[in-house]
Amino acid sequence: MSGNKQVEVNIAGQPYRFAIAPENEAALLEAVALVDNRMTRMKSNASAKGVERVAVMAAISIASDMLSMQRKQQEDGAIPVDAIRARIRELNDRADEALRQYAHVGTAAAQS
Repeated sequence: MSGNKQVEVNIAGQPYRFAIAPENEAALLEAVALVDNRMTRMKSNASAKGVERVAVMAAISIASDMLSMQRKQQEDGAIPVDAIRARIRELNDRADEALRQYAHVGTAAAQS
């Protein structure tokens, strides 16, 4: 786990510490904000008592939203955005590598 950093966050007033790769910090903070927001809303509901119960209710609510979006995506025949993003990253990486390999070609001709 070398290269990981410690990130401390608060969810529903409780501190949590995560060891994550630095490139995953933004995604973690976005997920934390979503969970914290959902738990805060559930907590304000009079029927929700106790942090564990609120956490379970928030998790079910988030999972329900996610499943609903997945069903809608399948029904609509939507474009697989994640797959496209992954392919774009791969192509960008390949282009960057090609540019690094051939960067000296342009500079050698310019110096002549």
